[in-house]
Amino acid sequence: MSMTIEVFVKIKDADGNESFEPVIVTGELPDFSEFTGPDNFLEIFDQVERTAIKVRNESMKQAIENYSSELSKKKHMKE
Repeated sequence: MSMTIEVFVKIKDADGNESFEPVIVTGELPDFSEFTGPDNFLEIFDQVERTAIKVRNESMKQAIENYSSELSKKKHMKE
């Protein structure tokens, strides 16, 4: 059995309006039952940490790509 981590990223303007659909990135985490004691704690925790970092990085990458795309659209509209 496993668990899922989800990271949601929203970019809003000063009025609180979202500029585009939120980015949602998911990853699989070990279930709590996989922590069977001190012998495997560091190994399982490393898996959790690596997944969390990967999901965070991917969500931010996608959000910045969306931001850049919207910025490009707005710039072309002004020209």
